[in-house]
Amino acid sequence: MIERDFLMRQLKQLFAVLQEIIRHRRKGDFIRAAEEIQFFYSSLKIEDDIRSLSIAEMMTILIDKKEFTGEQLELIAFVLKEQGEMERDAAVRRELFGKAFFILSKVEQESMTFSMDRLMKIGELKEYLS
Repeated sequence: MIERDFLMRQLKQLFAVLQEIIRHRRKGDFIRAAEEIQFFYSSLKIEDDIRSLSIAEMMTILIDKKEFTGEQLELIAFVLKEQGEMERDAAVRRELFGKAFFILSKVEQESMTFSMDRLMKIGELKEYLS
């Protein structure tokens, strides 16, 4: 029960950080958005630079080592998408979107709950990647 309460509090905190990332990105304040992204990853104790990892390496860390839940993985995917939105280099943007798409697709396959937001993000990413 304590672990579940901790997870719920953490998810609420991470969601609030995600909202801040989106708000700063939309305002064009990429420096502040990048700081929030760093805070997001440090809150999850992710020391590795996800941008530099392959999808396989990233998933090994997120699932096997960190044992993140589907909800945590979904938020990580949303942050990767936001990083992609801020990226000027098209190749890096595509890579970030690809990682977000992979994570969201995995969560969608394994999830017992329906999420319109998740499906919309998958659709957006799929359109960009094709």
